[in-house]
Amino acid sequence: MNAMRATLLLAAAMLLQWWWSTHLAYWGAAPQFLFALTILIAARRGPVPAMLIGWMWGLYSDVLRADMFGADALLYMLAGYVAGQFRRQVDLEATGPLAAAVFLLSWAYLLLRGALGSIFAKSFLWAGWIPALATPVLSALAAAVAAEFWDSRGLR
Repeated sequence: MNAMRATLLLAAAMLLQWWWSTHLAYWGAAPQFLFALTILIAARRGPVPAMLIGWMWGLYSDVLRADMFGADALLYMLAGYVAGQFRRQVDLEATGPLAAAVFLLSWAYLLLRGALGSIFAKSFLWAGWIPALATPVLSALAAAVAAEFWDSRGLR
């Protein structure tokens, strides 16, 4: 049953990411649910499960976006590792520090994705000002809601 619940969670998160970014994204700004959940899993389970799930979700995100395949898999996996290591110094069990970590790592994600674009695509991949300002805030809110759902369901 636990594996079944985990599989449903993974599939539901992937469906939510696709649906929201397809139907509710305005001016390119949409929360990165999969990125936020990768950091949540790192905060709750540790870096290794988060890196594995982040790699899988990153590949899915790469399939949704066709500009630079493999960048999201690398960056989601790196975010899972960093958040998993970061939880040793900061209590990411609390909602506030978790949301702050997601906000900061979302900014790092945007900058590193742009830097990877300048290396592999010969131009800095800038999302634009509205997505750059709104996406980290929306992702932090998504992480806070997901953390409350996670804790209320007893998914520890």
